[in-house]
Amino acid sequence: MIETLQYNCYEYFLKWTESYGEYVAIERFGKKVTRSEFLRQVDGFAAYMQKELGLKHGDIYTVFLPTTVQSFVAFYALSKIGVIANFVHPLSPPENLKEIMIETGSKGIMIFDILSKKYIDVINEVGVPCLVCRSSDYASPARKAGLKVFEGGFRLTLPKLRNRDVFSRAVRLYPAAPGLRGNGGDIAVYMNGGGTTGKSKTIKLTSKALNEIAYKISKIDGISEKGIEASILVLPLFHAFGLCVGMHTAMCNGARLIPMMQFNEKNFNKLMRKHKVVFLVGIPGMYKKIMHEKHFDGSHLGNLRLLFCGGDDASQTFLDEFNSYLEKNGAPGRLYQGYGLTEVVAVCCANTAAAHCPGSIGRPLEDVTMEIWDDERNPVPNGEIGEIVISGSTIMEGYFTLDKPADEGLYTDKNGKKWVLSGDLGYRNDDGYIFFAGRKKRLIIISGYNVYPGDIEKRVETLPFVREACAVQGYLSGKPIVRLFVSLRDKGDEEAYKKTIIETCQKHLSQFSVPREIVVMDELPRTHMKKVDFMSLTEKHPNAKKAAETQAIG
Repeated sequence: MIETLQYNCYEYFLKWTESYGEYVAIERFGKKVTRSEFLRQVDGFAAYMQKELGLKHGDIYTVFLPTTVQSFVAFYALSKIGVIANFVHPLSPPENLKEIMIETGSKGIMIFDILSKKYIDVINEVGVPCLVCRSSDYASPARKAGLKVFEGGFRLTLPKLRNRDVFSRAVRLYPAAPGLRGNGGDIAVYMNGGGTTGKSKTIKLTSKALNEIAYKISKIDGISEKGIEASILVLPLFHAFGLCVGMHTAMCNGARLIPMMQFNEKNFNKLMRKHKVVFLVGIPGMYKKIMHEKHFDGSHLGNLRLLFCGGDDASQTFLDEFNSYLEKNGAPGRLYQGYGLTEVVAVCCANTAAAHCPGSIGRPLEDVTMEIWDDERNPVPNGEIGEIVISGSTIMEGYFTLDKPADEGLYTDKNGKKWVLSGDLGYRNDDGYIFFAGRKKRLIIISGYNVYPGDIEKRVETLPFVREACAVQGYLSGKPIVRLFVSLRDKGDEEAYKKTIIETCQKHLSQFSVPREIVVMDELPRTHMKKVDFMSLTEKHPNAKKAAETQAIG
């Protein structure tokens, strides 16, 4: 076993893969990057960061990129020299980027050329060096020429960046420079996510926590044919699920990693047919789209062995339908529901082939403790709903703040044990499986009765004509109601569909959980993480709207 505490993420990748020999580690636009070539670029980039930018242990550097090879190189290079990689969503509003960079004290930024135009002013204003990345940095000769023609349209814009350089130069300018050793307990990344309260928070994760997740997943299953068995990565690296499970775990296990900068179900299925894809990490919406695309079914599905689904709740009906395709094509793997959040490096609980329970989010990973607490932070009996809390070796160091304790966001119990309070509701059965009951902040209270939107959505999504459902709180004549938004699989008699939904809810749910209003939409709105944006569908309390209107008038 490789000691996860001892190594930073660069060392962990280096040590974990050194026995694999040479293999194709990444493929993008027909360009195959071997392990040795990848390490040369990582080492060269680390040296550039030290010599050109003067970065040192403990500094912060912003990675403002989509899912690209350049972001992989940056992650391991920054880890090597002890610089914290500050991952930010590459479509964040300019002022949000500016705020994050100033608050964290970022020493520089990487940006993609085709996404750079609206950020030039704020980057110049912050005054840090900017490294420009291009699609043509990683492309076969046949693809490179066409990409360079496309990128030529940005040559008039980029000179406006006052302090800029290009990634392709940075990785080849210097030979390897010495890195740090044995600093796995240091903070490796800042993840700028939604936090457990809905307000944007910067989450601090150590190399140890990231390595622990990679190691735990490798014990479930691994890559047999190094550099041949593949994983398609479409999840972003500014999300821990994409960074650690999708990228770091796959890279350390010797998978041929195929990054997709922008998700497209047709292209995804083409890659599935072209490569021996055995490992997939995604959210329910991604899996649903590839399943409904016409090129999904086929013998290539028989390669799938290790699949992770998280980031949102998935109905058992959908999982059963997806898995029927895998079974039909002889795949050894199955798609199971798991659970996690950025504060615990994305995964803390999972169903596996060896241990799974329909409808649950699985059991805690090895050395992870999960409990269900009431509002007084006491454990509740099995079967009773409460807040999901997590402790163990993979929890965050805390939220980044300038004027609060270093472990801000963690709860320390009377025994000195630190916990992440998830803000999610759930319960545990007598066999130790955890069941997700919804977001605590999504709780709908009607006549003093707790209504859990997840229960309504799961039930409604069992109906064959319903694609997706989202239950939220609304108001009718000033009184709270359940308002249900649905998208349909096909056009039909909407009134008849609504009647069936109501009858189904009346048969299986409490009277308070039956929707008073049903709204049919072509597509449910999404957040930037492609989750259903229930907040945009939730109606504010009438008193809150009245107060806002009064304030506006005043």
